[in-house]
Amino acid sequence: HKKTDAAGKPLGIVHRDVSPQNVLVGFDGSVKVLDFGIAKAADQATVTQSGVPKGKFAYMSPEQAVGTHIDSRSDIFALGIVLYELLTGSRLFKRGNEVLTINAVIECAVRPPSEVDPRIPPELDAIVLKALAKKPDQRFQEAGQLERALGDWVRGQNVGPLKEVLHSFLSGLY
Repeated sequence: HKKTDAAGKPLGIVHRDVSPQNVLVGFDGSVKVLDFGIAKAADQATVTQSGVPKGKFAYMSPEQAVGTHIDSRSDIFALGIVLYELLTGSRLFKRGNEVLTINAVIECAVRPPSEVDPRIPPELDAIVLKALAKKPDQRFQEAGQLERALGDWVRGQNVGPLKEVLHSFLSGLY
């Protein structure tokens, strides 16, 4: 999101397809977002020529689903969906067909994760729900803010740095 051109002008790149299959966690604990195939810079359209929004419907922000202007906060919303689904083990907006899924995204009714699964610490609710705020100006304004909020929560659990926790967890899988 912070990439600039040679003159230092922000490019306003939005991934538009943040979803579980596009997030890679390395065995060293690093996290990478992959597949920028439909990413667009700020001066490019957010919909195809036919007017159909691009991306996976169940991981779109409300503004992306209705085809209005999107920015980096749309990717933060999608990352919030991924985080919600990782925590709860359930799909947030996925419904029986694309129309129902898009309507669920636009409605944006989100139960706190701790209500879905009581094993989830309620302190995570505020972080997840802020990433999933229906209005972009109520979300984290940049991805680094979400990263810091999650990092602060992890540090408060006395389990060590997040990258090391991920590395330890993944190392135990194999």
